[in-house]
Amino acid sequence: MQATAGAPRREVQVVGLVSFAHLLSHVYMFALVPLYPQITRTLGIGFTEIGIAATVLAAFTGGFQTPMGLLVDRIGGRNVLIGGLLVNAVAIALVGFVTSFWQLLGLMALAGLGASVFHPADYSILSAMAEEKRLGRVFSMHTMGGQIGSASAVPVIVALEFLLDWRAALIIVGVVGVVLALVMLACSRVIGAGGHAKKKNKGPSAWRRLATSPSVMLFFVFYVGSSAGNAGIIHFSVTAYSTMYDLPVVVTAIALTVYQVMNMLLVLPGGMLADRVKNTEMVLGVCFGAGAVLVVIAGLGTLPFWLAVCVLGTAGALRGLVNASRDVSVRHAAGEGISVATVFAFVSTGFSLGQMMGPTLYGWLIDTGSPQSVFWVSAGFSVMSLVAMLIGQLVKPRTAGAVAE
Repeated sequence: MQATAGAPRREVQVVGLVSFAHLLSHVYMFALVPLYPQITRTLGIGFTEIGIAATVLAAFTGGFQTPMGLLVDRIGGRNVLIGGLLVNAVAIALVGFVTSFWQLLGLMALAGLGASVFHPADYSILSAMAEEKRLGRVFSMHTMGGQIGSASAVPVIVALEFLLDWRAALIIVGVVGVVLALVMLACSRVIGAGGHAKKKNKGPSAWRRLATSPSVMLFFVFYVGSSAGNAGIIHFSVTAYSTMYDLPVVVTAIALTVYQVMNMLLVLPGGMLADRVKNTEMVLGVCFGAGAVLVVIAGLGTLPFWLAVCVLGTAGALRGLVNASRDVSVRHAAGEGISVATVFAFVSTGFSLGQMMGPTLYGWLIDTGSPQSVFWVSAGFSVMSLVAMLIGQLVKPRTAGAVAE
């Protein structure tokens, strides 16, 4: 039986379930952001403590991704994904009951542990299920789920907080994740095991191969730069523009919304592009280079605000366009002895590292009265990713190794 657009029915079902789980993981990533003022007042803490809690979430997410990739190799992506989603969702729901800062920290650690499963488990499941000719589009649908989650998290949480209160908002979104985990458990046969690796690819050799693979290590650097650069726009562009243009944040928030929406709109076309081009790494390099130039221009402070928004939105579109090419490139970096799950887990640790180091640096730039530097440093991190891709082209092997699912 065939589903729409020539994709098998099972593929559509699996991509739908996995992408929805990815969507929720991004909602949970940003669920507390619009509630910071309410949480600080309720718990009697400052924004420094909130920042520490956010760092703990990112640290546990990043720190456990590679071990989770190895766990996927042993028991399959499906089991790891369902368990991680359940832990992530329960932790966010329980934040709605916290009465102290230490309880919040513990639950952020637990949420980070749950969140660490998504990249290794998701990509293992999708790589094992999808045909090579549709891989870019499958990955782009998965990315789209995450983008929708990121874009919808703040308005959904704000709406729930307005209608009920901040505690109820977190409990409700957490319960949604618990329900999805149960649905996925019921659909276990449809999802399949999720591409667990053979025994010969397990064990300490996987760690050695990760550390000695130039392609994998360069993608790790790429993810650090990409994540740290994006963090500046996501977390501090609104505040920076408010200072630069002397506008209220309710107005400057338009810039971030346009950036995220344009990013999301180009994700699916990016999947089709990734399925058609042979050198996806070159696509990454060109788009990141152009995006860095646009971010610098958007942060000059000399353009009219509406034009700065358009320029920043174009930079966001370029980021969305290359997401699938990035994922396809990482999958091809998996060679004999290194599974797809382990590679995605390892390089995604770089993503979490960028999330950890970026906000503190950008916050310091705002505090020192240099809002334009938020955009310039963000562009600098994009250049770092660009350089990693250029070096990757020089060390790229002539023939790709076999991919271990």
